[in-house]
Amino acid sequence: MAKLKAAGLSDVFSYENESIIQNRQQEESQYAQNGAVQNGVTYKVYKLTDTTKKGKYHMEGVDDIWNPDTKRMERIRLLNGFPSLSIDEQKHLDKTFVEKNRRSLIFDARVLRVPDWDTSAIEFLEKCNANIDNPHKKGTRKLTFFEWNPRRQAEIELKKRIAKVEAIKFATLASMEDLKKHANYLGINFIDELGFPKSDEALRNDYELYAEAQPNKFMASAGSKEVEVAYIVRKAILENKIDVHSKKGSAYWAGDGGFICRIPGTEHPKDYLVEYAMLPNDESKKFLEQLKKLQIS
Repeated sequence: MAKLKAAGLSDVFSYENESIIQNRQQEESQYAQNGAVQNGVTYKVYKLTDTTKKGKYHMEGVDDIWNPDTKRMERIRLLNGFPSLSIDEQKHLDKTFVEKNRRSLIFDARVLRVPDWDTSAIEFLEKCNANIDNPHKKGTRKLTFFEWNPRRQAEIELKKRIAKVEAIKFATLASMEDLKKHANYLGINFIDELGFPKSDEALRNDYELYAEAQPNKFMASAGSKEVEVAYIVRKAILENKIDVHSKKGSAYWAGDGGFICRIPGTEHPKDYLVEYAMLPNDESKKFLEQLKKLQIS
């Protein structure tokens, strides 16, 4: 981790983290007071994961689910006036009764509210494959949903905000040497729109914007060995110390022409050489050691 560039900067980030925690506590208090209660009835609230969906969505109360007890797929169906969802237990029902009492569940503006006394609907929602939190879900669905849990949502938002703060902090405090290596790995362009090399200030600005926009992806590679390897591979190719052009699908050391490895046609040479250098076999270890020697020389 890079050292602080300016005294007092760490205090700023500490203050931001403290503010986040205070905001979280205020949100949780508000949720606890409001709850999903109306006229003395407690509701379970479900939301579609598609945040662009408008209007109403009717979800049919029929699904083929995996039963972890019987270890087989079974069909369930939601009916008015009948407590069991199992098709096997509905076989004796009159066909007319079934047709008149089949239920669909309606998400209005992406939200479905179900009173706690509607246990059949709640059971169906917990077991159906469209529920992303169902540990036994099978297959894929065009539209999916999750149970809205204010406390859990507050936790998720808290993690997102903290991740963004930590990523921006790392980007702000990184040395230019570390920044350039990581920016190279992330694919940040070192050239501006007019074809000139970016100044250090412009490059850091782009680096910080990337950290803000994609904090998890940013921190997943920040300070990693792969970043260092990607940098020295790219440098070796740019300085013509590694030849990936003379013979398509192969990489050679420039100068003595020593063979390094084959490069699959579907892979970009630089990306593949980074992967190759990270492998645990002897050939890859020798390649990585040679790269490090080139870096020093």
